[in-house]
Amino acid sequence: MFHLRNAVLWVVLSHLAGCAAANSGATNITNVEVGMTQNQVIALLGQPQMKETYGGTEFLFYSNDAGVRVPIAMVDGRVTSIGRAAYDVVVRSKMQSDNTPQASPGRNPN
Repeated sequence: MFHLRNAVLWVVLSHLAGCAAANSGATNITNVEVGMTQNQVIALLGQPQMKETYGGTEFLFYSNDAGVRVPIAMVDGRVTSIGRAAYDVVVRSKMQSDNTPQASPGRNPN
């Protein structure tokens, strides 16, 4: 009887742990491929947790299995890259262009 009770308890706890992992918001980003449409990504992973747009690049953010938010870069509605590398380049470029002094109209710099 003792073994049966332990077995039932183990099955119940395993089931509860599986439900918690399924509801944690983590997604399997490894299934996303460059060239997929935004609709395909959303069909696969659901709605993103966050979106950011820089110029013509939109980033969709999803948590991976480790709970880390991973950006997926979209240009013209298609995946162009997955991961932080492209995000960091685009954001750094945007910040640099925002901080670049612009010549005032009508003024001659000489």
